Amino acid sequence: MHFKILILPLVLSFFCVNCAEDKGEENVLVFTVASDPVEGYLRYIRSASFYGIDVITLGMGTPWRGGDMKSLGGAYKINLLRNAIEPYKKDKDKIIMFTDSYDVIFTSAMGVILDKFQKMNARILFGAEHFIWPDSTLRDQYPKVANGARYLNSGMFIGYASDIYTLLSHTEVSDTDDDQLYFTKIYLNEEFREKYKMKLDHKTDIFQNLHGAEKEIELHFDDDSGEAFIANIEMETVPAVIHGNGPSKIRLNSLGNYLAGAFVKGECRDCLENLTEVNEENLPVVSMAIFVEKAMPFFEEFLKHVEDIDYPKDKINLFLHNNAKYHEEKIEEFIKKHNDNYKSVKFVLVEDSVNEGSARDLAVQQAILKESDYLFVVDSEAHLDNAATLRQMIAQNKDVIAPMITRFNDAWSNFWGALSDQGYYARAHDYLDIVNNRKR
Repeated sequence: MHFKILILPLVLSFFCVNCAEDKGEENVLVFTVASDPVEGYLRYIRSASFYGIDVITLGMGTPWRGGDMKSLGGAYKINLLRNAIEPYKKDKDKIIMFTDSYDVIFTSAMGVILDKFQKMNARILFGAEHFIWPDSTLRDQYPKVANGARYLNSGMFIGYASDIYTLLSHTEVSDTDDDQLYFTKIYLNEEFREKYKMKLDHKTDIFQNLHGAEKEIELHFDDDSGEAFIANIEMETVPAVIHGNGPSKIRLNSLGNYLAGAFVKGECRDCLENLTEVNEENLPVVSMAIFVEKAMPFFEEFLKHVEDIDYPKDKINLFLHNNAKYHEEKIEEFIKKHNDNYKSVKFVLVEDSVNEGSARDLAVQQAILKESDYLFVVDSEAHLDNAATLRQMIAQNKDVIAPMITRFNDAWSNFWGALSDQGYYARAHDYLDIVNNRKR
C-alpha cells in the first residue's frame, strides 16, 4: 500500500552549462534503468529535459531483478543495457552514455559532455570515487593517481558503442551479481584497459560522485542566467552529471533544489511544476493523525481549526493520540461532537498508555489499513489557521510535504536542511536563507 505523507571566493573558468552546441548529439544514445517513476527518477528526467537530453529508460514497469542492493547487486543493469545496444555492437562512431537515475542529476547539455569526453582521448570513460567498493582487497591493483578520485564507480559511464558492447559482453553475469565489481575487474585488467582506452574521470570533468567528495564541491550561480551549477573546488572543474552514490543522497537532494533550472533568480521553478487539480468528484481519502503529547495553550482554538478544515469529513479517517490528561475533557467533547462525521475514527487516549513513538507507528498502520491516499500529520503545537491547507498540499502533488516552523527574530526552526555523519543536525549552506524566507 502506497500513500503520500503531508507533515505540517574561488575563481573558476566558466562555460555556459546550458549551451548545447552541435557536437554530434544526434549520434549519442543515453540510457538509464528504472523500475518505477519515483520522485528521484522524475527529478532525473526533468534535469535531462532541461538540457535537451533524450533518455531511453530500460526496465520501467517491470520488477527489479538486480538483487536488494543492500550489499551486492545491480548486474541486471548490465544485461538490460547489453541487449538494448546490441544493434550497435559494431558501430565505432555511435556514443553510448549510461547513468543511474534515482540518484543522478544532469547539470550540462550533451554538447558540453561530448566536448569534454572527446578531449579525454578515451574510448570508455567511467566516473571515479574516493572509496573502493565492494571488494577492498582489490585496492592495490588500481593504478595510482596523483590527483582526484582513484576508484571506479559504475553509476555513470560513456563510450563508443562497439567498445561498450564488448565491455558488457566480456563475461557472462547474472542479474543479481554486482555491476560495480564486474566493471572493476575488467578495468583492473591492464590489457583490456589499454586496448579499449578505458579510463576513469579522476578529476570530475564530466562525472561527479558525491560520496567522500562533499567538501570538494560548491554550489555556484551564474551571474547572467541565475542558473545553478556545481564546481569542484579541489579539481577546479565544473562537472556535468552529479551522482549521489552511497550515503551522499541527502546532499544530492539538497543540491537538487537548485540544479537544472529548479531554482533560478530567487524563484523555485520546480515548486510550480506537476501541480494538480483537486478533483471534487473523486477526492482522495486522507488519514488525519492528530497528536496531543503535552498540555498546550489555546487548545480549544486548535480543535476548532481542525473542525473547520475545508475538506469533507466523510473523506477523512481520523486518528487522535492524546497523552495530556489536562486536555481530556475537551477531547471527549470533540469526540462526542464528531464521532459520526468522519469516515472512520480511532482515538488513543491517556488511559491506553501508548507512548508517542508507538502512537505514530500506529497512525501509519491505520492509514495503510484504511487504504488512505494521504497521511496528514498534525501536532497540537501547530494551528491550521488556513482552512484550505489540506487542499493546497494535495494540489502540490508531492510524495512528502513538511512544514517549517520558526521563531520570530531567531535562527531556531524545526527545519534542519542537512544531517551530520551521525544523523544529527548539521548547518546547511542555505539554512539561514530558507529560515529567513530569502529563499522559498
